[in-house]
Amino acid sequence: MKRAPVSMLTGLAAAAAVLSTTVPAPSADAATGHSRTAASTSAAANADAAGKVAAKKIIGMSAPADLWGKRTHEVGACGISARRIFASLRPDGRAQASVIGQAVAAHQMPVVSYKVPSVDMLIHGGYDSWLRATHRYLAHFGVPVTATFWHEPYGNMAPAKFRAGSRKFLDIFKTGKTPKVKVGPILNGWLLDNKVPAFASFTSRSLLRRWDFVAVDSYQSGTFSAPGDLLPARAVPLLARWMQRRGFGHKPIGLGEYNGFTAAAIKVAGEAILSTPEAWFGLAWNSSSGTKYAPLAGKRITKFKKTKADARAVHRSGC
Repeated sequence: MKRAPVSMLTGLAAAAAVLSTTVPAPSADAATGHSRTAASTSAAANADAAGKVAAKKIIGMSAPADLWGKRTHEVGACGISARRIFASLRPDGRAQASVIGQAVAAHQMPVVSYKVPSVDMLIHGGYDSWLRATHRYLAHFGVPVTATFWHEPYGNMAPAKFRAGSRKFLDIFKTGKTPKVKVGPILNGWLLDNKVPAFASFTSRSLLRRWDFVAVDSYQSGTFSAPGDLLPARAVPLLARWMQRRGFGHKPIGLGEYNGFTAAAIKVAGEAILSTPEAWFGLAWNSSSGTKYAPLAGKRITKFKKTKADARAVHRSGC
């Protein structure tokens, strides 16, 4: 499908199709593996449309554990349906267990990013028991959880190492017996602006087939005193188009983090998540004072509140 340019995102229709509160379902073609015939096209289209209208988006937040209560109070608990969590893999699999448990108890989907002491050791099987323990721990909740290997890997490791580490994660996490534990990358969204080959180098066709979703982190360019023209929303259509060109347009996408310097940037990012059919989740970065974009305040916080209060968003937590 042809995408509107980023500058048009503010005019996206409020009635745009939305997908699943767990993982967006693929189209009827993708789900069955069959191509459409003339006789089946109308029925399949109606089924797709019904599924998209009925389902909703997951809006969440990223904030340090020691500030989570404060930030939640500021933005309001209702509609915070996901929580970004950063963890270092542990032998017992219980990295950030208290935070993950808090998120599950609050009906928030944990969006967990894992790093490891040594990528080489991971690749060569040195952490296989750690990964199995982590997988068992996440699976025991019986609710949707996402697991990511090394978010925003550009500049941290060679693409080949990231691909190998991602394969190791998938080999252990994708058993087929724990469908609610979803595995996918959270890549550097800004690479889609002008370094698309670099972005692509952290993926492969086999990984794109096996990943449950593909997400990026995305921010506004510039500074508070001189906000740039590149808005965080841009990553949504850029990623959707990139996935579509590679034959994976049915796969869910997301924003692991987003933030901007202006109220308009927050508003348009929210609308991009809510109105893009492939979008599954979007989490606002809302960290400590003194960081480049955070905390959300003033009109920026008002726009985020409107995003999570939107009828197209999930409202299971704090409502």
